[in-house]
Amino acid sequence: MLVAGVFLGIQVSNWNAARADDARAQAYLDRIHGNLETDLVAIQRREVFWPQVIAYGKAAIHYAETGDRVDGSAWKTVLAFYQASQLWQWSPSDATYQEMRSGGELGLIRDDKVRDALSQYYLETGAGVDYLFKLQPEYRKTVRGLTPTVVADQIWAKCWSQPATSEQYLLDCGSPITEAEAQAILDGYLKDPDLLSELRFWVANQGVALNAASNFKRSLRAMIVRRPARIAP
Repeated sequence: MLVAGVFLGIQVSNWNAARADDARAQAYLDRIHGNLETDLVAIQRREVFWPQVIAYGKAAIHYAETGDRVDGSAWKTVLAFYQASQLWQWSPSDATYQEMRSGGELGLIRDDKVRDALSQYYLETGAGVDYLFKLQPEYRKTVRGLTPTVVADQIWAKCWSQPATSEQYLLDCGSPITEAEAQAILDGYLKDPDLLSELRFWVANQGVALNAASNFKRSLRAMIVRRPARIAP
């Protein structure tokens, strides 16, 4: 009876430990699921914002190469040059995954496919792609340094909106200066020997970032759908 009691006690202890592990694993998975949903929303918003920046950049490049103003307007062309310098950096919400990884607890996720998918996602979105998603382009510094304060103030007040820290929008807005003054600004832009090449590089980088983010979005959707309803005992 004593041996049986000891055996049962060990079994109960093991069972309780397994239940505790399952509860921790489920809590981790719930948090990771929230992180993945946050990433998905963040990417979807950038899929709206980044193409706007690219379009502004291409309009500015077209003017530099052909002399054709945006809608025939010097002001709208100045706006294109400035808005082309906008950025919205992105990095994955990986705090929970990194916590599990550093604590040696990834094994709590018993579904190999889920664990492998998470590992692949966080590997692909790690520091190796910072050059795409966290770049501070030289163009941004150059064009803003060449833009008069009255123009920059108008753009930030009327042509850009950030209703929340996780949102930003580029807007059309009126000009605070005359067309002649706007044309003088454009002339100043094109006198800079580096501005156009820096702009071309930035537009190309944003295009690559957009394609990469779209690929990550597919991975995110697959993982969110695959999420197990509970941890199997």
